[in-house]
Amino acid sequence: MTFSFLLPLVVSLSLASLPGWRCPPKCVCGQNEQVNCSRRELHSVPRILGPRVRVLQLGHNHIDSLPPGAFASVPWLYSLELQDNGLQTVHVQAFWGLRDLRILDLSANALRVLEPGTFQPLRALHILSLAGNRLMQLEPTWLGSLPLLQNLSLQDNLLPNVGSGVLDGLPSLRELNLHGNPWVCDCNIHSLCRWLRSHTRQAPGTESLLCVTPDRMTLRPMAALTDASFNYCAHSMTPQDLVVISVLGPLSFLASLVGCLILGSLLTVFRARRRNCRNCCDCVARCRVKRPIPQALVLYDPSENPVTSLPAPSCSL
Repeated sequence: MTFSFLLPLVVSLSLASLPGWRCPPKCVCGQNEQVNCSRRELHSVPRILGPRVRVLQLGHNHIDSLPPGAFASVPWLYSLELQDNGLQTVHVQAFWGLRDLRILDLSANALRVLEPGTFQPLRALHILSLAGNRLMQLEPTWLGSLPLLQNLSLQDNLLPNVGSGVLDGLPSLRELNLHGNPWVCDCNIHSLCRWLRSHTRQAPGTESLLCVTPDRMTLRPMAALTDASFNYCAHSMTPQDLVVISVLGPLSFLASLVGCLILGSLLTVFRARRRNCRNCCDCVARCRVKRPIPQALVLYDPSENPVTSLPAPSCSL
């Protein structure tokens, strides 16, 4: 018992003697190819030489980003713990090469978004924790296809819904934790509610998942929302509809404006011609009334000296 505190040092020295192995500074290297770097005030992933490492503990440090190939030197990694690091960004190639990784803990960090394809190399992943982050959305491309994933933790984020198709790429999912999110029970959450109704065993505590907004849905259990609750969504406008409306609206307005201008111009021309014709007819009529009648014609016999009378002008519109 006197020398028990020297045990980690002895284990580290024994592992250091293995070919191609070097225990990182500030870390403790133990049996079963385990490296413990938790609570070491680290600001980046330590460089570990040796593919023998199977368990890497990096929790409770200050690693705020993961660069490309951050774990390329430990391709046989089985478990990776990165909880409570203030992690904000994960490069899309950060996990490349970890084809044997089964457990990944990214909980209690500051992740807001994930690059599409970030988890694509982790085909053997069984457990993934994203709990306690700041995720405001979750799209199918973020998780991708994880055929062996059994446990997914999404609790205590800022998720209003889960994108349609996210859970379709997880055929082996046995447990899904969703508590502690501000669920918005609108059309976007329809697919999740349907999944919860048909997978009550995979989502423990489903009855306690309640809608936060809108007001008419507040505190209603999500699993109790049937397909009929979303009938109004059948006629809701899609983003494509909004684009069409925003394009065709101004065009139709301009077309109607041009049509009105053309029709107004034609009507103005027609009225002007009609007015001119009326003025012409009035002028002719006044001329006929004012024309003096020759007195000599009264003394003559019309049969002896016929006067050819001109036809009166007619006005036609």
